[in-house]
Amino acid sequence: MLTRRSFMTQAAGATAVAGAAVATGTGISFATPETPATGLRTYIDGTVIDQIKIVEWERRRLSVAAARMRRDYVGLLAGELDSLLARLSVTVEDVPAARATLARARLAIGPDGLRELLAGELVASESAARAGTAASGGRWQYSVTEIASDRGTAQGFLDWFDRARVTDDRAVWTDACPDHYIIATLPDGRQEVIEVTGGAVLASQFFVDYHDRARVVIPADPAYPLAVSGVAALADGEIIGSVRHQFRDEPGGGFRGRLQVAFPAALPALYVNEHRWHLACEFGNWITAYLR
Repeated sequence: MLTRRSFMTQAAGATAVAGAAVATGTGISFATPETPATGLRTYIDGTVIDQIKIVEWERRRLSVAAARMRRDYVGLLAGELDSLLARLSVTVEDVPAARATLARARLAIGPDGLRELLAGELVASESAARAGTAASGGRWQYSVTEIASDRGTAQGFLDWFDRARVTDDRAVWTDACPDHYIIATLPDGRQEVIEVTGGAVLASQFFVDYHDRARVVIPADPAYPLAVSGVAALADGEIIGSVRHQFRDEPGGGFRGRLQVAFPAALPALYVNEHRWHLACEFGNWITAYLR
């Protein structure tokens, strides 16, 4: 059981490690206001989205994540997290520093501490997921975002992406979006994900099995020959969604991704629509890191 005393002891060492990583430049290189995913074009509803708007979305979610982690952990992290909360209109230029602050906070709190911190939300969101899936009667709706890059290859990105999953490179996974709290590869190959999806107000926990492709409900698009797909389930195996992220090389160079997540049809449309920005943020940052 995590106590305040054990948290403070563990956090001191974790914060030192995180600070050393930032100081030595070993952090993941994502998009910044100065280099907002250069060479990427993001499409939502077929419309090109200005990349700076995606960074602004991330900036707003950084403040929300800081508020969530600040509420139960005081003292050691209060100063850093309050530096975000005191400026609710965090300027876009502060995004890299804010990312580093949240990365240090996640390390200091640790996976067990984060699970304890979010325990109430996870219980409530699990009940809601079961109810939504039951009410949907096997029907699904899709959150779709497309990203095109003028550099790199579809296979190259997928190799990079899969390597991060297999090696359990948690910094790559969690730092790509403020709404990621834990993304960890389990011994059986599944990924445990604790995040705030789409327009949800509560964090949820689910497990993605990338080996279970037969039960993916999102249709394959033959125009995208490469894909990473899997089902999302609760801890007891009840399926609550699936993912099918498809990729292709572009004739003039570079590659394009069609990123799709299936949600139960009974969920409000706003929930699903907002997740398109979540996809734009995380995959934009992952593609940027791959290209760099």
